[in-house]
Amino acid sequence: MNTQLENQQQAVRLEVRSSDVRDFVLSEWRRLEARIGDRGLSCSSDWTEVWLDAYGDLVPHRFLMAIDSEDGQLVGICLITEGVEQKDGPLPIRTLHVGTAGEPDGDSVCVEYNRLLVEPRFEHAFAEQIVSHLEAQSGFDQWNLDGFAEADLAAFLPEEAGNAAVALELTRQPTHWFDLKTTRNEGKDILSSLKSGPRRKVKQSFKGYDEVTVDFAESLDQASEIFSELMELHQARWNSVGKPGSYSSERFVRFHEGLLARLVPQGRMALIRVRTGGCTLGCVQVFIEHGRVLLYQCGWAPAEGTKSPGVVLDYVTMKKCFDRGYSAYDFLAFATQHKRQLSNQCHDMIWARRKHPRLKFAVLDKARRLKQMLKRNPEES
Repeated sequence: MNTQLENQQQAVRLEVRSSDVRDFVLSEWRRLEARIGDRGLSCSSDWTEVWLDAYGDLVPHRFLMAIDSEDGQLVGICLITEGVEQKDGPLPIRTLHVGTAGEPDGDSVCVEYNRLLVEPRFEHAFAEQIVSHLEAQSGFDQWNLDGFAEADLAAFLPEEAGNAAVALELTRQPTHWFDLKTTRNEGKDILSSLKSGPRRKVKQSFKGYDEVTVDFAESLDQASEIFSELMELHQARWNSVGKPGSYSSERFVRFHEGLLARLVPQGRMALIRVRTGGCTLGCVQVFIEHGRVLLYQCGWAPAEGTKSPGVVLDYVTMKKCFDRGYSAYDFLAFATQHKRQLSNQCHDMIWARRKHPRLKFAVLDKARRLKQMLKRNPEES
């Protein structure tokens, strides 16, 4: 560990607070946030409190607070959760998570751009303290860092953190996005900046549609109206192929309704509706973080013939965000051909985990290696 990190580590002590003192912790969270500024949506007091309202009675949790031992001032804070109904393949496992994660799969918000709320100069020290705390917990099979961008994960990695760091297993997912700011500064538009194939697909997708209009919700009432329509479209689409859809979870709906009430008035969440011929083509829910538009969820009308409502919806929404001066349109993780075609930049989102030595993990790993061998050598199966 370098001298700077050693000095920081000596100056920070960790306090663990239970869920019983949630109101006190959240008031401290808001006070810290007001002092150090907006570090991101997923570690904000609003996001965390709404998540706790929806999931706090289901997912056991605690809070870690980093205190500057020299002046007793709070310099960092985070949520630690105990996973519910978590599995590794077919195996049930006990997990710990940093941030708003650990929900059952059917209820999960799938947090992305997860981070720590911490004064920048204490980030590495706080990360070390978190790792030490997680490593000291007995009875758990692994702990997780879910949905971190590489820069925000760096403080936890061995080459960046100090001697308290541990080896992490990293799973990377490409995150495709369109650089609206550079395109705007170069005097270009979105369509001309796409590759020839996607550009042709966008043009073809508009054929057969009447004039297309877009509503960017300017009030909470309008946002609520669009959100309700989005849920209906999303559920109808997934139910038609035998899937439950995200909004089949009452907790998931409650979480997003809570966010809508708080974040829309702040300009940190937006609902957008695209219409054509007097009918709704589709609706989009986005988060807005440091000028970047993060596409979280959408729903669109069934395709008719060769029409592609999803392509039209995304392109029109991107153009609206371009016109409103946002810097990027981010499709978030888990790449699809559609996301790749409508983007011009890409980086990784990372899910990291620290697996403790367990016999069941050794057996599972051996079974997975055997399965891969049989795939490579089918004649031996």
